[in-house]
Amino acid sequence: MKFAVEDIKNILNDIGGTGYIIGGYIRDKMTNHKNNIKDIDIIYEGNIGLFINKLKEKGYSVFPLKQDKGIYRASKEAVIIDIAELKGNDIEEDLKSRDFTINAVALKLIDNKIIDIFDGRKHMKSRIIHEVSPNSIKNDKIRILRAFRFAIKYDMHFSKSCQEHIIEESKYIKDCPKERILSELMQIIEHDNNGIAFEELDKYHVLKNLIPYVDELKVIGKCKYHIEDAFTHMKLVYKNFKEVLQQEQNINGLELNIFNEQIGEFKTREYAAFAAFCHDIGKAKCYRKIGERVSFIGHDEQGAIIMREVCRKLGFPKRAQKLIIKLVEAHMYPLSLCKNKVKNPKKSFYKFFSRYNEYIPYILTLSYCDMHATKMLYDPDNEEEEFINYIERLFEEYSLYKKVKGNRFFNGKEIIEFTGAKGEQIKEILEELDRLTYYGQINSREEAIKWIKG
Repeated sequence: MKFAVEDIKNILNDIGGTGYIIGGYIRDKMTNHKNNIKDIDIIYEGNIGLFINKLKEKGYSVFPLKQDKGIYRASKEAVIIDIAELKGNDIEEDLKSRDFTINAVALKLIDNKIIDIFDGRKHMKSRIIHEVSPNSIKNDKIRILRAFRFAIKYDMHFSKSCQEHIIEESKYIKDCPKERILSELMQIIEHDNNGIAFEELDKYHVLKNLIPYVDELKVIGKCKYHIEDAFTHMKLVYKNFKEVLQQEQNINGLELNIFNEQIGEFKTREYAAFAAFCHDIGKAKCYRKIGERVSFIGHDEQGAIIMREVCRKLGFPKRAQKLIIKLVEAHMYPLSLCKNKVKNPKKSFYKFFSRYNEYIPYILTLSYCDMHATKMLYDPDNEEEEFINYIERLFEEYSLYKKVKGNRFFNGKEIIEFTGAKGEQIKEILEELDRLTYYGQINSREEAIKWIKG
């Protein structure tokens, strides 16, 4: 990052004009936030075209974000610079268009002068999120979610007026472009190390305008297995999931690197965390009470249907949608296997693994978090340890399943040579070989040949 700042200073000395650093770089520096800063926002007053050309000469890749408004992005060595032309007649006028005072502090380059006309530094020190103007949130409702992102990332709180405006305008948040809603929501989850995001969004009436059935889930859920309402349980599962990611809770067999896979702008960890909170959303539609008996039969399948629509409305990437829907749909599956205590579990395991395959580690993680959230509050029969052991056994069995699939005794071409099979027959023979190998009934290529010939 230091080289990028020096490059910008050198360009300013060369071509003139005035440059200012603003935004996240300033926030992180002034709050001493432990963050590897890789991007910087620059306001430039001068010939923007000439400034861009000089960046290119220094080896930066530059492309327009909104060329008609003079907004560009430059990158070099994993550092990103967002450049925008000055709005208005001077920097003070530009700062008046910002959302919150903590984002309206500018550093004038060359002479290192701080411009802070809205007490942004004071608010950073006091950890207060305050609007630049009384209409900041009203003018752009997405700033509601930005406020939560900053509050969670920097451990800040809202000023009284900011809090009031968030509550007043929260009902309009769903009218914002879905791309902006999704980006801000996922960033909130990304920075939420304490597992409080959904609780905070609910506290200020925002969550119910993003996700359906929030109020309904607060008044149902107590049953034979739960002493808490469904909404409280969902928050606990999400918090457990966050603690697993941060290794504050450990599951033998879980490889945490699976949560680092990139899907679009975010990683699987953010999407899976969202699914962890939403896993019981189907209970709102499946609540049944007969006498004193309460049930939520089918809430997993109903939840998957609800989440398909939620994901569509929020504009999740297709692969992320599939991950979230599969997690909600299958979160009860491991518990059902454990409760059934079948004599030959290998058959049930193979069916489970074949159905959900690459989603299995995510499902097992969510199932653990779900169970732990329940048993940490109410475990009269001391079942938690048994279930943890069962989850860890499923991780072991899935590892064996993957090994079988990845080290077959034959490939498709060899099946054709041995059997003369065609099309779907080849797939069926390979699948049956996999199944028997996983069961331990075939343990070598010779045994596989014997089975084929038999």
